[in-house]
Amino acid sequence: MLFAGCDWSDRWLDVAVLDRSGAVLGETRIVYADNPDPVARYREFLVPLGRRWRATVTGIEDVHILFARSLAAAGMEVVHVDPTRAARHRAALGTPKTDRADARLIASMTLAGQGRPLVANSPAAEALRVVAHAHRAALVRIWPAAVSAWPASVGGLRSAQARAVLAAAPGPRAAARLTRKHLAALLAAVGRNRAVEDEAERLRMIFCRPVMLLDPRVEAAEALRIEHLVTVLDQAVRRADKLEQELDDRYAAHPFHWLVSRVPGIGPVLGAYLLAEVGDRPVERFDSGRSLTAYAGVAPATWASGQTARVAFRRASSTHLRSTLHAMAFSMTGHSPGAQRYYRQRRAAGDAHATALRKLGRKVVLCLYYRMASGEPYDDAVAFGYNPAAADAPALLRHKPLGEVDIGRARDMLAAPGVTVTATARAFGVSRQTIYRHVLGRPRNR
Repeated sequence: MLFAGCDWSDRWLDVAVLDRSGAVLGETRIVYADNPDPVARYREFLVPLGRRWRATVTGIEDVHILFARSLAAAGMEVVHVDPTRAARHRAALGTPKTDRADARLIASMTLAGQGRPLVANSPAAEALRVVAHAHRAALVRIWPAAVSAWPASVGGLRSAQARAVLAAAPGPRAAARLTRKHLAALLAAVGRNRAVEDEAERLRMIFCRPVMLLDPRVEAAEALRIEHLVTVLDQAVRRADKLEQELDDRYAAHPFHWLVSRVPGIGPVLGAYLLAEVGDRPVERFDSGRSLTAYAGVAPATWASGQTARVAFRRASSTHLRSTLHAMAFSMTGHSPGAQRYYRQRRAAGDAHATALRKLGRKVVLCLYYRMASGEPYDDAVAFGYNPAAADAPALLRHKPLGEVDIGRARDMLAAPGVTVTATARAFGVSRQTIYRHVLGRPRNR
């Protein structure tokens, strides 16, 4: 049986192969430009080294690169070697930092059993992972510019209203010439049917404000670029919508959809992101819940030597899963009584906001791991250890931005002639949505 170490880079792969005794049987460098199929070239390199070359265990630091995934798909055994642990071994041995030396080090760690076996997801779970990452990129990278007229709360530039108005008036001079009637027609054409005249008047007031202007000829050229960007934005939004629908379909077909969908505050997007990273075989991929929390970056990394001990943030982890758990924990604090109480306890104990969310995410992902292993449904009381029938059971607390006295004062202000909702919101330092919801008792018309 052979044990190989692979040190990868953007242009080539360095490979070292050891036998059971640790002797080096062969070394090579596979250059991508010279080998259109690095997996085939790697297998050709292994053939003369041993009769059981097909049973070679290949260690690599990043199992998500195309070479590692293709090698696993070809039936070869691939294990993940922790880069942080490899760096510590290199420093302890005094080994120079070269590609060739790194390949030998990874091979020796693979021989010593210090690699984690790579358990491939099913094709459906892997497809969900690809779609989830594409959906995330489509939403984040549609257009970096922000338009103050359409805040993120109403969809920003992705909203149909914003794209319709920008297509009709791609420059400040053209937007200033739009009348309220024209704006209302644009808004109605894209499906708005509530407070159309009010929204048209709000946009007209924004577009009529004095702004820094360029020469008309330069502005016309810039308008052409904006028209092109709006066209690209339309295509990106349609692509994102299609990806979101595909994401929902694949999320619903995942074997653990029944479990994750029952977690309070976890919608289809966050649930799909979570299952995309965990996969449909978590018990086989991760030896324990602790291993999963380390992979997610929510378990602390402890360094101890003699009487010195340090606990630090774990950076060698899946950034996608770590950010997903952060968003999940933040959402659960507003929907789960147990999560809200746990978060408040951590904050009262002195933890920072991000630290409390990280500990909450660790608690949630541990619960989900053991529920996936046992096949039992998610129970908020079991996850956070409380009896819902007890008198001291946590209840979901809703924070009111305005007290009863402030609500009464705000109503008195609005009763005066000429006082607007915007002026009242500024007087109390809250949003207009807060005035509509808590003072007037109705949602704001959009």
